[in-house]
Amino acid sequence: MSFITIFVIMTVIGAFLYATPQVPEIDSLKNVKLQTPMRIFSADGKIIGEFGDVRREPVEFAQIPKNFINALVATEDQRFYEHSGVDLKGLLRVMKVAATTGEFSEGASTLTMQTARNMFLTRDQRLKRKLIEMFLAISMEQELSKEEILELYTNKVHFSHRAYGLAAAAEVYYGKQLNELTLSEAAMMAGLLKGESAYNPISHPDRAIGRRNLVLSRMLDEGYIEEEAYELAVETPLTAKKHSADLDVEAPYVAEMVRLDVINRFGRDIAYNHGLDIVTTIDSEHQRYANEALREGLITYDKRHGYKGPEAQIGDFAQKNTRELLQLLESTPEIGGLEPAIVMQVNEKSLKVLNSKGQEITIEWEGLEWAAKFITDTSVGEKPNSAGEVAAPGDVIRIRPIGENKWALSQLPEASAAFVSLHSKDGGITSLVGGFDYLSNKFNLVTQARRQPGSNIKPFIYAAAFSKGFTPASLVNDAPYVKVNNEIDEVWRPQNDNLKYNGPTRLRVGLKRSINTISTRLINSITPAYAEKFLVNIGLPDEHMDPYQSLALGTASFTPMEMATAYAVLANGGYQVEPYYIEKITTSYGDILYEATPKVVCDECEQIKINNQIREAKYSPEIRNYPQLPLPENKIAQQVIDPRDAFILYDMMKDVIHSGTATTQLRRRNSPLLERNDLAGKTGTANDYKDAWFSGFNDRLVASAWMGFSDHRRSLGRYEYGGKAALPIWAEFMEKALNGVPEQEIIQPPGVVSAKIDPETGKLAALGQQNAIFEYFRDDNVPSEVSQASDDFGQLYTEGLDNSEQEQSAPEQLEQEELDQLIQSLQDDPENLEMEQEPIEREEQEEPPEPGSIF
Repeated sequence: MSFITIFVIMTVIGAFLYATPQVPEIDSLKNVKLQTPMRIFSADGKIIGEFGDVRREPVEFAQIPKNFINALVATEDQRFYEHSGVDLKGLLRVMKVAATTGEFSEGASTLTMQTARNMFLTRDQRLKRKLIEMFLAISMEQELSKEEILELYTNKVHFSHRAYGLAAAAEVYYGKQLNELTLSEAAMMAGLLKGESAYNPISHPDRAIGRRNLVLSRMLDEGYIEEEAYELAVETPLTAKKHSADLDVEAPYVAEMVRLDVINRFGRDIAYNHGLDIVTTIDSEHQRYANEALREGLITYDKRHGYKGPEAQIGDFAQKNTRELLQLLESTPEIGGLEPAIVMQVNEKSLKVLNSKGQEITIEWEGLEWAAKFITDTSVGEKPNSAGEVAAPGDVIRIRPIGENKWALSQLPEASAAFVSLHSKDGGITSLVGGFDYLSNKFNLVTQARRQPGSNIKPFIYAAAFSKGFTPASLVNDAPYVKVNNEIDEVWRPQNDNLKYNGPTRLRVGLKRSINTISTRLINSITPAYAEKFLVNIGLPDEHMDPYQSLALGTASFTPMEMATAYAVLANGGYQVEPYYIEKITTSYGDILYEATPKVVCDECEQIKINNQIREAKYSPEIRNYPQLPLPENKIAQQVIDPRDAFILYDMMKDVIHSGTATTQLRRRNSPLLERNDLAGKTGTANDYKDAWFSGFNDRLVASAWMGFSDHRRSLGRYEYGGKAALPIWAEFMEKALNGVPEQEIIQPPGVVSAKIDPETGKLAALGQQNAIFEYFRDDNVPSEVSQASDDFGQLYTEGLDNSEQEQSAPEQLEQEELDQLIQSLQDDPENLEMEQEPIEREEQEEPPEPGSIF
């Protein structure tokens, strides 16, 4: 045996003894846990979001395209199927280099050795690491099949742009699934691995094409492809570009809520890298309807208030070529479905524009004629007569599709909006849109924006009054109201928006027409302190309201989520539920880490409890035989409003839809909601039209829409009531969400009776009275008096007010002229009393005609 042979054997033995103790256990590869991102799904299995330090979607060997495997073997390891982990020919070549330089190159790295390095080791070139890599590769070949090694390699390797594994890379570079990759694309991906930066098709397209063609040439030489396929592939132009995660459902505000929640529960590393799957309560169809409704509502509002002009004007437009214009458009993102475009040519009644895809689009007059000039939030100019009055060549504008091959001029709305819908029985959120576009504004208006609810709060003031003995038939005086507080020298004078007053009015009519003076007198009767306590009891936060009379007109501050949750109490029969959006969290192996157990409205539970109380009273303990509750006690939603009152309010709020403040807009829409008899709701408009609301529901589904400006001081404009600005968002959502869904009215609970009443007095109707109407009452609060012809219908006080209340409300008896004289006398007082007026909630009662250009 020659000296060289002995030396080689001793070197190998020495290297083995040195490196073997440091070789990781191969068994761990059989159950390897690759870094994979968190994925968020809708309730019906559609992908909503993906978050992680890496993008990776592990696949099995059978899913890997054969062209990619062949490209890898042809360029990285031609003898892959012949060696046992180490290519001896290549190793001898590298050892010769190492003898002179002291470092190993990568030339001898087989695919197995590269897999070993990717799984366990670093990329440094030290001899120690190379020896460990070699023996680890040999061990891998003994424990794993060639297919298993290729599967590990393909799932682990980095393709740049945070894409780990071929499946993620296919999505990032081509927006495709693995089975959709062409030969050219598979070769490009294999070639990129030679140098993630140097051969990246996005960063260095020319180098990437050269590397791709080299890979294709090697595949041809190794016999993996035919000459014809090779020629076709090398002639294929570069199509790679960066694609965002392929999502099925656009719900970025929900995805962000989930991301923060999961990080808070488990920490960032587990959330981002352990492949958690999160199933939410979101209904993918509801979410799509909500997105469309909110954007359409904001765009429609924005159009009413005129065109504010182009986003920019290209100064040297005439000198720019198409490529330069496209580069400018590429830096201008699409927002809320509104595409950027550049005006290329202005005709008499049309515009020719260039979009970011390089297409020239014609906007006909139908899409331009709306663009009267914006002047202020309350006025616009005259409508244009020609396209030249709207735009000029070089204008950077926004466009949106309005039909097949039809486009319209648009603009980014300055107003904001929010929308949320949820299940009334358990609080599960079915859709949530926190703003016009998440990428342009990540502030979640559903959960973070506290705004005045206006008349949206009134149903709960009425509910508080019902708990104090009022009924839908109770008369409250709709008349001017002034309250003087001598202690702080203040006069409060809330008004109805149309300055009309109707005298004694039944509460049913007061809610339907959203009459301010009636709500004011109600809260004065039950006391603001009691009203505040009642609102807190149904779940509205105490820290954002004060026990003042103005609370009846919506001067507290609540989020759309809080308002929708409060309305769920009315929809589900009086029970408090908590909104939630995460249904289940599981690992990539299917282990459940979390599963929601929300408090649920349990109708049969209440009856069982009542029966158990009867048994306690009638039977001895040994024979009571209590039936079991279908739910644990701590999972049963708490009753916070008498179910009888909840039902009566529901019936009253149905009038808002069919003959109240929502009716005008629904008729203009020719809305199918008017044909349903299971919907109830309430408009809301804050002082000076700064906030517009609509909240509504049926037995199962509750939804709330809000519109306003981020700047609390800015008004939406005169006559922009909740019924005009916010209701269309709610209506469009409900029209789609309830399409084909059978009506499901809230069931009348025990203890609610109906009786005929005199509509003028609220008393029981006289026998044979022609104008009598039916009204609902709690069985313990049915009117006892019968109406007679001699009744005084001009009484100015609410039924049930005590003497002290009458004294406090003495100014209510004054006529308008006397009230004006009173205020004038206060202003003329020698002590110069300061007069203040609480914010006046405005609500649509009879929508006035639009006077030309004034809103």
